[in-house]
Amino acid sequence: MRLSRASSRVGITGILLAALLTTPTQAARADVPAGYACTVTYTSVGWATGFYAILNIANTGTRPFSPWILQFIFPGDQTLTAGWSGTFTVTPPSVQAANPTWWPSIDPGTSYQLGFNANGTDEHPSGFTLNGVPCSVTFDPA
Repeated sequence: MRLSRASSRVGITGILLAALLTTPTQAARADVPAGYACTVTYTSVGWATGFYAILNIANTGTRPFSPWILQFIFPGDQTLTAGWSGTFTVTPPSVQAANPTWWPSIDPGTSYQLGFNANGTDEHPSGFTLNGVPCSVTFDPA
């Protein structure tokens, strides 16, 4: 039996579609592209109802972060009240700080400092990333 080209295409398309629908999906790999690395030094001072924090972001890789967004996660019910030297947005418990217009890039071997005030207990945040790249973090005082 000979099939026409149109029916062959429909058959092949159906087989491919069936394979796609029955093949388990896998999550995208979260590999960090070569040349990207960062560190954050987080210094905070607390008082009875809140705290302030200074964050020094260093590009320890070989590629620039441009533009850049630093993200981290508050561990409790902390709320950001003011930020400086960055454009801050909050989606509790996550905080994002985007580059200001005057500092669009953190080049290799350079660093940038920003800060914020917050209400709540002075506990160390976690999950620091710069443009999705996990950063090593030093807390000062520890």
